[in-house]
Amino acid sequence: MEPDTREIKRCRLSPKYIKCQEIKQKATEDMEERLKELGYRMKFPAKTGDLSRRWCSAYLKIMVADTVVSNLDRMGELEHLGGKRHKNDVKILVVSGERRGESKGRSKYNEMEIHRTHAEKRAHRLVHQWRPVIDYSEKDVWEVLKRHCVNPHPCYRAGWNRCSCAMCIFSTPKLFAGIRELYPEEYALLKQDEKILGFTLDNKCDLDTFVGNTKSCVYHGDKQALRSLITGEFAIDEVYVKEIWKYPAGAFHGAEGGPC
Repeated sequence: MEPDTREIKRCRLSPKYIKCQEIKQKATEDMEERLKELGYRMKFPAKTGDLSRRWCSAYLKIMVADTVVSNLDRMGELEHLGGKRHKNDVKILVVSGERRGESKGRSKYNEMEIHRTHAEKRAHRLVHQWRPVIDYSEKDVWEVLKRHCVNPHPCYRAGWNRCSCAMCIFSTPKLFAGIRELYPEEYALLKQDEKILGFTLDNKCDLDTFVGNTKSCVYHGDKQALRSLITGEFAIDEVYVKEIWKYPAGAFHGAEGGPC
């Protein structure tokens, strides 16, 4: 196994992305209109199952992974995956953790299937996707972590019921109240974006109205989890629980607040 060099590799940027970056750097009066011509949305993603409108999932999650898999040969990574670079040598397994119980959309997923980036004839790349916990209940997942003494992610221990984007558009008022408590500067910037764009994150009202006086989801009993979330530091010796394993504060609060 090759040593971890901690080198960050980047896929090739699209021409439109590069052009948008150039336009934003110059910041001319017609910047907004020029960006719109290139597909710059100037809006928050919509709270819908349609990925063309809920573009955050498509562009910031799904397509990111697809781009990496499709460009492994260009980044010199195929040697680690398929040995010698001969035709049909490259076989990739994409493993993901969706569960049917999380949403109506995910209830229809297959446990094993051909991945979107599969290109056996064109690129000699065989790609399959496996969802090993697709039929697990939430309790099943926690029991696996408990059995192996794995420390749950800090966001669950700090009171969040889902480990998704910190300010996911589907977040409930309680979750956004948690963001307002732990990340006041980021929360303020999100409110500022609503004013700049002239477009609210929620379909019906602005962020402050959406959150109102809702009680924060934050659980203050796990100081270590709060420290990790605020500082972004995750120590290796925190991966496993050394004492008695406990369900995190965010466990068993349903799937509300995540993507549909």
